[in-house]
Amino acid sequence: MAGVQPSRFDNPFQRAHLHLKLVNIVTEIKQGEKMDDASLKGIVSGEPATVEHKFRNPFEMRPFSTCWFGTNHMPHTRDFSDGLFRRALVVEFNNKFKPELGNCDPLLREKLMAELPGILNLALNAYAGVVARGAFTIPESCKAARNRWRLEADQVAQFVDDECEVDPIGRIEPKRLFNAYSQWATESGISKKLSLKGFSDRLEALGFQRYRTGKARYITGIDCQRATAPHLARRV
Repeated sequence: MAGVQPSRFDNPFQRAHLHLKLVNIVTEIKQGEKMDDASLKGIVSGEPATVEHKFRNPFEMRPFSTCWFGTNHMPHTRDFSDGLFRRALVVEFNNKFKPELGNCDPLLREKLMAELPGILNLALNAYAGVVARGAFTIPESCKAARNRWRLEADQVAQFVDDECEVDPIGRIEPKRLFNAYSQWATESGISKKLSLKGFSDRLEALGFQRYRTGKARYITGIDCQRATAPHLARRV
């Protein structure tokens, strides 16, 4: 078992700790910590990489570790591709156990230890099902949690979700929509905003098209009430 933080995956010395490890378990990710997205995808996909231990020669490693990360705040990512998010399985633990709530069982450990043979049988039966299907069964709650993380990580997608409507015949001038996004980002406490070009590129990646007629430019397929406010027509 290893315990390499996802922000350290770009370090060849840290990645070397994954060699021949079945799992990589990190019980807590710091708030605001950014993942090394490219390296994480490579690790999950089992891509070979050159790593090294200190004072030893580099060697090629093909990782097969399953990464488990515990966190109270979803990690930041700059990779908004489906390649990252389809590899992630987000499992929420929504219940809180406190003595004052009367839902704590001080003998839980002893009870679980007594049931270990039965728990093992359940795990083996579940594993057999995974092998037969060739994949895990992903609950709808996990899919919803992953979608929420994607929205939180992708501020443009979240802006569209919060402030806009998909409208096949809608069109808005890019500068107006960008100013609406900037205002929304400020109100949402987002300090690192995208440039106009970065914003437009991200909209296009989300499926909205750029359209030009004469000297006028538009983003099509979208409508935004905030963007139609007169004071947002100022020059960027």
